[in-house]
Amino acid sequence: MNSWPRRVFKLSLVLLVAGGMVLVYLNAHLSKQFDSLSWAVGAKIYARPLELYQGAAFNQTQVVYELRLLNYQQVNGQPGPGQFRQAEQALVVGMRGHRYPDGEEPERLVRISFDQNAIRGIQTADAAVVDLVRFEPAVLAQLSGTHADRELVSLHDLPSTFIPLLLTVEDRGFYAHQGISITGIGRALINNVISGRFAQGGSTLTQQLVKNLYLTRERTLTRKALEAVYAIMLDASFEKDAILRAYMNEVFLGQWGNRAIHGFGTAAQFYFGRPIAELNIAEQALLVGLVKGPSALNPRRHPERALERRNLVLRMAMETGLVSAEQTADAMALPLSVPAQPADRIGRFPGYVAAVRRELTADYTSQQLTAAGLSIYTALDPQVHRGLVAGRADVLRRLKDRGLDPTAEAELGALVVDLPTGEIQAMLAGRRDVGGFHRALDARRQIGSLAKPFVVAAALEADPRLHAGSLIRDEAIQLTDSTGTVWSPKNYDETEAGVVRLENVIADSVNQATVHLAVGVGLDAILDRMGDYGLPIGPTRPPATVLGVSEMSPVAIASLYQALLNQGHQTPLKTVRFVADGEGRVLNRKPFASQRIFPAGVAVQVDHMMRVGAEAGTGRAFGSRYAEVLASKTGTTDDGRDAWFVGADGRRLGVAWVGFDDNRKGNLIGSVVALPLISDAFSDIQRQDRPTSLPDSLKYGWLGRSGELVAQDCPDAQKRPIPVGYLDVPKGQCQGQSGTGSQGSWLERWFGG
Repeated sequence: MNSWPRRVFKLSLVLLVAGGMVLVYLNAHLSKQFDSLSWAVGAKIYARPLELYQGAAFNQTQVVYELRLLNYQQVNGQPGPGQFRQAEQALVVGMRGHRYPDGEEPERLVRISFDQNAIRGIQTADAAVVDLVRFEPAVLAQLSGTHADRELVSLHDLPSTFIPLLLTVEDRGFYAHQGISITGIGRALINNVISGRFAQGGSTLTQQLVKNLYLTRERTLTRKALEAVYAIMLDASFEKDAILRAYMNEVFLGQWGNRAIHGFGTAAQFYFGRPIAELNIAEQALLVGLVKGPSALNPRRHPERALERRNLVLRMAMETGLVSAEQTADAMALPLSVPAQPADRIGRFPGYVAAVRRELTADYTSQQLTAAGLSIYTALDPQVHRGLVAGRADVLRRLKDRGLDPTAEAELGALVVDLPTGEIQAMLAGRRDVGGFHRALDARRQIGSLAKPFVVAAALEADPRLHAGSLIRDEAIQLTDSTGTVWSPKNYDETEAGVVRLENVIADSVNQATVHLAVGVGLDAILDRMGDYGLPIGPTRPPATVLGVSEMSPVAIASLYQALLNQGHQTPLKTVRFVADGEGRVLNRKPFASQRIFPAGVAVQVDHMMRVGAEAGTGRAFGSRYAEVLASKTGTTDDGRDAWFVGADGRRLGVAWVGFDDNRKGNLIGSVVALPLISDAFSDIQRQDRPTSLPDSLKYGWLGRSGELVAQDCPDAQKRPIPVGYLDVPKGQCQGQSGTGSQGSWLERWFGG
């Protein structure tokens, strides 16, 4: 009889001990997980920072453009961080500050004064002169393989009103309860009984965090019981502020496609494009209101609901004394001010970001790029990008107005490169800023007349007696290729000049003269050298290669012209300057590399011929637009299927291709539909003249109308770089020695003596 109670007692004791052991294990496991809690933070891709100093070539409009790109807000009063005020020939800016690998740029108030198109001076609020300010770089993208964006914040990053506002709405007893709220559970239980269904959970912030981190979202009593146990354990083991910080960075606040928006820091950037510290009370209320139901209260899809919820949060804040009645009325009168598209970094520069990602895959794994919190500093120049985008709009409008693209299917690819460093400063992948096929990187199309400068370069290497004034036949010519096909190239306008100067082969893009030049020097030798430069020749070595039947991408063309216009030195093209880890340590900074592709004298002579093209040839619409000395080359393929343009000043090179993906006949012309893309890209930057310095193998001489060497004071004499082997012409001699070279030269034989 007495054994039964003892058995029950023993069983109860065993169950109690076992339950205690389970709780101890759960607590240890939970504590370990929470203590080591970390989030996968994708790599951030940055543009180049805006650096200002006395004399920097930026006007007020350009600086305002970049401030708006960084989502600085214009105000009338004294600017705070992330704000600016315009004054007469000056800007007063509250800089946010940024931690760069080479030092910290402090948060401070500065006054930037302007003098026409340059910075006159920079001062702090106490009138101290500042030598240099460096704004935080614009975020181009944040890479994430977990389909979640996350902008981590600490509690001191939050506005002073944010935590009280959140607790007022979600958990007023947060700092008093032990993880669960008995009154909240009781209130939820009564409401659920009345409604006859599981309609309200009564969860504290701690319970919400536990559910997000460790449990499913199913609404069952078992899950709620586990949630309560976990919340009590978590509250007993960790400080309230640690729990609150985890909640701030974990709470789900929206969705954009397959990308989840977690944490208030991320949501502030996603909905408003600014750090959470800069949000006003109305914007804070909107974010707090989203906790109740991010989908149902999405301000982009359901603005009326979001506005109603925001105003309810503001009234609750007023009832608790957090804000005054006047502040509440002012805040409730404000619009939501949430743009239709994400206000943060998602999708603003897809063409450039795609190139960055491709470059990074050579050195980093997908895990490193999506979870290691890397900072990737690139060369993207917002001013150049703005011009390139404007050029794209101009080109698409021209195509439509001229009836060349009635179905809006024309495509394009373009990029701008810094000549000395090879850094890609801007890039467009197509007519729209969407993902998919990248035409600047991958569209291999016939290059047309862009081949001519390389034919001339090869000829100059083969016969150093050639120069800009050398006379070349411009007459009909027939060639038979290796398959027996007869090739009879014609000039674009189907006219013949008889003879043209060598520089006009490039400047005026003369087809027949190009072929005569190649045949006169030796077609095989020309093709061999073009192959050495990097142009694809093909196994059948078609003679039409000299007129551009080779297929290349815009980025490959840019690499060749970068060398040609950089005195023969080729620098690998790149988008990434360096990569830093989460602690700011530089992980990868590629050393500067360069190799010589062209002899300096050859490259400089071709460069000057391209300058004639920009001044008076097929690229004159580019050269005449600006006062600086520029260089250019146009390209058009048969039936106008492809239109190309290459343009350069003393610092930058731009390349553009326009055509159709299906390679249809388009009647496109390089100077009409490709040139404006690059011309506009140079509109919002400081342009420089092409350099005038010459290598030792050249000197400046003067050419007459027929290409002969003459004295400087002769009528119509033109200054050109000439190989030093030519004799000086005495001053006053205006019928100088011929540009055809010495007796017995190939040119005399080619012209028949």
